[in-house]
Amino acid sequence: MSKVKPVSLRTGAMTKEEQINRKNAEDKLKGKKYIPQTPPSDLCSKGKKAYREIIESLPKDFLNNTDVHTVSIVADAIANMQKCRDIIQKDGLIVEYTNNSGAVNKDQNKAILIYQKYSEIFHKFAGELGLSPSARSKLALMLNEEIERESDPLLKILGKA
Repeated sequence: MSKVKPVSLRTGAMTKEEQINRKNAEDKLKGKKYIPQTPPSDLCSKGKKAYREIIESLPKDFLNNTDVHTVSIVADAIANMQKCRDIIQKDGLIVEYTNNSGAVNKDQNKAILIYQKYSEIFHKFAGELGLSPSARSKLALMLNEEIERESDPLLKILGKA
């Protein structure tokens, strides 16, 4: 199954009535145009800082109350990636350890794997918030199409703007 897009981003055939019904349903599910500026208390200090930066970087009224958890996930991923980077800088990419038989071995720093997992989480959820270049491009396209529709004189006359 393909990923479902908001009605304003759809390119396939859809009747005007289907578009209106879908848009109304999407608007009902959006929730309140309010997101707490105060980060959740369970985030670490780096996560709280990232949370505030994300909230401040997005346009006013872009997020709503249902986006709090997504923003928190992204902020937590950023914080944990920073922690992993600190560990990697301190210990290096390759670490030595002594196994049970007393032999000294070298292996990849485990923080690299953890960093990779949080990076995947970040990319998945950051895209959902419009924090990637491609996501912003899609949002800009949607905004431009809406502005064009609203300003098209022929569509206004026909009552379809």
